[in-house]
Amino acid sequence: MKTVLIDGDQIAYLCAFACEHEIDWGEDDITLTTSKFDLSSALDSQIKKALKETEATSARIAVSNAENFRKDIYSDYKANRTARKPLGLKWCLEYLQEKYKAETHIGIEADDLIGIWAANNHDNIIWATDKDYLTVPCMLYRCNELLIISEEEADHYLRLQTMVGDTADNYKGAKGFGEKTATRWLEEHGDTWESVAAAFKKAGQTKEDFIMNARLARILRSLKDLDWSPDE
Repeated sequence: MKTVLIDGDQIAYLCAFACEHEIDWGEDDITLTTSKFDLSSALDSQIKKALKETEATSARIAVSNAENFRKDIYSDYKANRTARKPLGLKWCLEYLQEKYKAETHIGIEADDLIGIWAANNHDNIIWATDKDYLTVPCMLYRCNELLIISEEEADHYLRLQTMVGDTADNYKGAKGFGEKTATRWLEEHGDTWESVAAAFKKAGQTKEDFIMNARLARILRSLKDLDWSPDE
């Protein structure tokens, strides 16, 4: 029996935005509206889609906690996210918790909780488009394809992500290293944490910069990873 793992934050944002409707009242007045019926229907459809595409028999949903350990590592983590939140987002998250028993854990994000559930457990399938899940050894249904990611592959992508950074989450990686440059560097210098540290040094950054970016990039595979460091 398979369980599909769903990031409740992602589907809540998606559905909340999709269910906004603009009303032009004429003259100077334009308003946005949404409805609980539309929101619940959209969320239910997403979960049914996840179950169907993965052929899972049950769904387990994670939502983020208000506290976030990455902000303790880097205070500007996600500080670039200044756009407004969609109407109905809070209601969507509450709906997922009330109807589907969506789970949360103090201090970590939804994708970390999913990473913990999925790591090296092939009874669970992550259903998501987020490329960050490529850093987890797991079964991942992404972009209409079922991927089985080994620990070696997950570690490779984590090293790559550390070097490239993630503009969406507001951490920069090694200066001057885009995905192609970082891939070539790992091919030429070895796919190891030592070579990643060397890339940061070449970019004029410190060991602390290297460690911070690696810790920000790592989706948790267990709660022990809260203290994980690439130089261990």
